[in-house]
Amino acid sequence: MSQQGGLINCKKCGSLFVKGSRDICDNCFKAELELVDKIKAFVNKNPQQKTTLEDIINELGINKNELEDLIEKGRLFSIMPKLLIKCRFCGIEIEDDQKTNFVCTKCLNKFSPKGDLAKINALKEEQQQKEISERKIRRIYKQDSKSRCGFIQNYDF
Repeated sequence: MSQQGGLINCKKCGSLFVKGSRDICDNCFKAELELVDKIKAFVNKNPQQKTTLEDIINELGINKNELEDLIEKGRLFSIMPKLLIKCRFCGIEIEDDQKTNFVCTKCLNKFSPKGDLAKINALKEEQQQKEISERKIRRIYKQDSKSRCGFIQNYDF
């Protein structure tokens, strides 16, 4: 990807534009915002029940990948509790805190190459705590070595 302010092609339509904070041109960005507004309006029509992704795709005639991309970007964050998203593998409803993954925790653990996700997270946490304590020890040692001023403490003649 080019630097900020360079010319790039829009990821959606392919037109050339000056890169800012987005990787799509202004026209595609405006169209995306309009689509988000349409999706929100459709979902908010019936606040009592959850809306499936298939309902949105069928009603608005949009591409499934485009809808999933909007969810992953966080554009539909305000309506996430009103969406019914099913796991790609087993088809059960995904909990609210994991809806951007499109995979339930059970399947994520099952298909994870390193085993149980909880164990992986515990190991990461343990490693982070170890690094923090090592940094503290190094900082204390540096402060202690500065106070010695380079004198030899134990010398015999």
